[in-house]
Amino acid sequence: MTQPDSPSTQALLFKLLLLRTLVVTVAVAPAIYVDMQLLDVDASHAGFVLGVVTPIVIGGLALVVPIGAVGALLRHAVEAKASPAERLRRLLRLPGVLTFVEAQAGWFLGGIFFNGAIGLALDRPPRVILVGVAVAMSAGLFSAPIMYMLYEKALAAVTLEAFRRAPHERPAGEGLFLPRQSWFLPAIVVSALLITCITSIATLQLRLEKNLSSLADDLELSGQYRGAARVRARIEPLQRDLTLPVAFLGGFAALGAILTAAWAARRLAQGARAVGASLDALVEGRAAPPQWVSTDELGDLSARTWLLYEQLQELPRALSSSAGHLAKAGTRLTEASDQQNRTLSRQASAIHQARTTAQEIQQMSKLAASRAGSVLQVAERAAAMGKLGEESLAGTEQGLDDIRGLTHGLNQQVVDLGTRAREVGRVSEVVKSLADQSHMLAINAAIEASRAGEQGRGFAVVARQMRELADQSIKATGQVRGLLEGMETATGEAVATADKSSAGVEAALVPLRKSGERLRGLIKLTHESAAAVRQIAEAVAQQHAGVDQLFSAVSEMDELMAATLRQLGTTQEAATAVAQATGQVSELAERYVS
Repeated sequence: MTQPDSPSTQALLFKLLLLRTLVVTVAVAPAIYVDMQLLDVDASHAGFVLGVVTPIVIGGLALVVPIGAVGALLRHAVEAKASPAERLRRLLRLPGVLTFVEAQAGWFLGGIFFNGAIGLALDRPPRVILVGVAVAMSAGLFSAPIMYMLYEKALAAVTLEAFRRAPHERPAGEGLFLPRQSWFLPAIVVSALLITCITSIATLQLRLEKNLSSLADDLELSGQYRGAARVRARIEPLQRDLTLPVAFLGGFAALGAILTAAWAARRLAQGARAVGASLDALVEGRAAPPQWVSTDELGDLSARTWLLYEQLQELPRALSSSAGHLAKAGTRLTEASDQQNRTLSRQASAIHQARTTAQEIQQMSKLAASRAGSVLQVAERAAAMGKLGEESLAGTEQGLDDIRGLTHGLNQQVVDLGTRAREVGRVSEVVKSLADQSHMLAINAAIEASRAGEQGRGFAVVARQMRELADQSIKATGQVRGLLEGMETATGEAVATADKSSAGVEAALVPLRKSGERLRGLIKLTHESAAAVRQIAEAVAQQHAGVDQLFSAVSEMDELMAATLRQLGTTQEAATAVAQATGQVSELAERYVS
């Protein structure tokens, strides 16, 4: 892609400036001539106009200023940062911008400076200066079509390269900067006629005004008799003055219109030939997109033809890809046919082995049915015996539970006996305490009786008897306590023995319960085994039926094998035909892939 300020960009800029200078140089000559006629520049001032004003205006506005303006517009159009689609749009608009903005601005400024400088120097009225500016603008518009087509041709290569990078962007024209043939060609003709009329009328009017004014002055000064002669004398110079400008302007307008129309026709022919060459290449089986891009109807045709080639490029690629897949499929089909042939050969020998194996299976199934019946009977007897064992084990568990209950009740009674023995012990303690107190009272009574002498002798006897009775009570209480302690000890041993018995019963119940659970599990397994044996017997019966079906299937398989071998030959022929068709499709697709 062309980069800003690259050598190719500089060369393109030089080419554009050269074309602009050429067009301006050709178009400025009649404009200068008409302006000099409008400003009434005589021979004495012609040197000043042509030697001083004209070089300055043309040099400044036709050479110096465009270098910067055209260069900036060109660098903006080919800017590398822009997307391909945006770069294409800028390049398509560039000829119109250079022609209808930059160039027309130059003509406008040139008309102002040229006519203004001469008008100020020669003291000409402002309306004459304005008419001169209009003449300059008319010359610019007259040269605009051919300038646009020259710019377009100069930018064709870089524009076409941008279009290759964005082929899906439609270069359709809208507005003044993107011309269409529907209005561009009529505009060329109308502008040529209009500009010729404007310049001719302006020149005739100013020349007529000048000569008639001179004629009126002469009539006022000379008299009525000589007026006719002077009028005739003035008409002849007027005719001479008008002949050369009209012929010059008419010839220039005709030549410009002819050149513009010829160039436009040549441009249309080039575009048509580019599209035609592309279509010829398509007929011959070659991929050659049209080498033409523009914003008019011909550009639309070229763009659509380009899109057609893009789609045609995808079609051969798809055909080529499909042909490749089809070739691989044909190869795999051939390999599968060979593999199937080998498989069928092995299958024939396998069928005989299958028949022999089926007979062995039939014999084994009969034996299995007989053994399955025996196993079923054994399983049923084992289930019955397991049921009896489960009932016996349940009775044993119940008896141990009863023994555990009795042991627990005995333990409770012994505990109650110990409790009551302790209560009796507490009562004996109370009795002993009372005996001790009685003994102390007896001692006190004996002391008091001895103090009383003879009078307390009878009381002393009673006190002695009470003391002896208290001693006997104390001894009896001690004996009762000893008996209670022995009873408490025996009760504790009885409780401990009862606890051991209860623990022994509990310990005996644990393995008994586990044995019961295992026995129940064994009974469950026995039932499941019986059910499985029944299923085995049913399966053996079904197996007998399956063996019969197997014999029938082996016979059918033999017939199918023969038919398959015949079809296998047909498949190989089809694979060969597919390979040939694939080669033809690939060859056809390669012709249209560039």
